[in-house]
This record gives sequence, C-alpha cells and structure tokens, in this order.
Amino acid sequence: MDLQELIARGRFVLANAPSRIRVYSLVNGRNTASTIAKKTRRHRTHILNDLQKLRDVGLIEPKLDRKGNTVRVQEYLVYQKVPLARHIPLTYFQGPAKTRIPSSAPVSSKTAGRQAKAKALPIPKEKDILDICRHGEDQTYEFKGAGVEVKKITREIAAFLNTRQGGIVFYGVEDDGTIAGTDRSRQKLDQAVQNSVRDSIAPPANIHLRSTKVLGTEIILIIIPPWNRRDVYTYDDRVLIRKGTNVFVAKHEETKKLHRGITVI
Repeated sequence: MDLQELIARGRFVLANAPSRIRVYSLVNGRNTASTIAKKTRRHRTHILNDLQKLRDVGLIEPKLDRKGNTVRVQEYLVYQKVPLARHIPLTYFQGPAKTRIPSSAPVSSKTAGRQAKAKALPIPKEKDILDICRHGEDQTYEFKGAGVEVKKITREIAAFLNTRQGGIVFYGVEDDGTIAGTDRSRQKLDQAVQNSVRDSIAPPANIHLRSTKVLGTEIILIIIPPWNRRDVYTYDDRVLIRKGTNVFVAKHEETKKLHRGITVI
C-alpha cells in the first residue's frame, strides 16, 4: 500500500469522526481497548468496533513480541500503528468527507449502482401491509407475533442495520402473515426496544416505531433505516447481516467489505 492510498483509507474512517480519531491517537503499542475505553470514557464495545475498522483499512496492526506472537493484555490485543502511518500527521486524515476507498480494479456499472446510497423504505399503508402479509417475509420485512422476546427483535434490527435497504419489523403479525394485533402500546414497546438496542447494538442506532391499524387491528411498525455505509453495527460484539428471511453472523470477508463502505446485500 502506498502513502496516498493509506491517507485515503484514513480519511474514509477518520474524517468527521472525532471519537474515532481519539481512539487512533491512543494506539501506541501499549494501550489496550480497555485502557482506551477508560481514557475516552466510552464503552469497550465501541472501542473494539473502532479498532477493528482501523485494522481493516490497514492503519493499525497487532503488536508482536520477539517470538512473533501477538501481544495481549488479559483478553485484549495490543495494537500499534503500521510503520507508514506513524509518520502521517492526524491533520492529513481530517480532509475531505469520506469516499469509497480507491481500488486498482475497474468499477463496473453494476458495482457502482450497488454502492449508491439507498433511500429509506416507504411507510406501508393499510393496503400495502395486507399485500406484504399475504406474500410473507422477505429481505426487507420481518413478522413478529405479540409477546415475542424483545431481544429477538433487537437481533433482527441489528441485522437490518447492516443491509442496503434496512427493513421493517411488523409487531403483531404472526410468521404466517396473520394479523393478530399488538399486546402493548407503541410507547411501551418503544421504550423496551430502544433500551434493548442501546444495550446490545453498537454504535448507537436510530430506530423509529409507528402504530397503525389494519382492518381495525392495531400493529406496530419498527422501522430500521438503510445502512449508512459508514458504521458497522454489532449485536453483542458480533456483526450480523440479514439475507432473505434469515439472520447470519457476517463472514470475515463480508465484515471487511462493510468496514470499507461496500454493501454486502
């Protein structure tokens, strides 16, 4: 990797991200994620997420001892800046807004289209909801019956957050599309979901809930925005992604793509 590409990569993950710049500045071959978390007063999950992004774009690397083994303090890796990055002033990374990391390979029109910023899903009206329930779950729609554990909803949210279009969870709709109705008010469900999202998903995510009636039965729509092509969301420290109607732990190659701002699905 040459100097220009390293600077481009650095701008991709650091421009307009002061908290991540602070993490990068504290990587010195001695500090662990736990130490950095204490110095920045941030949760360790967020620090680990930032360190992984910095590692994926090639700005930092694990420190090795004399025998070539990675250095750990307790369970945490110790990172150091790559040799080339040590000589680049931080101001070089605070330049233009983030752009896709340049690649030597030509970008096809298909790839370029895939990287275009996605629009938020339209809020379905009553007739649309009836059609969606008739056709069943798919890449962007998930059904959850009333009374389902909130953690299960949060897991679906985390997976939607890493997809190009985001998604909508229909609370009060059974797996087979039956509109059974909600068992709690929008306000109470919102409080439970937002607390669960805050505790389990990093970085923080903006989720909105809206109640609506379908043939006189109230259900709640949990609306997850499209992936912003910047943050890679983790659920209990794992990167999840929705494919079709299922949630999977992202593969290493998929996680690297996400950290580079490239959509997986």
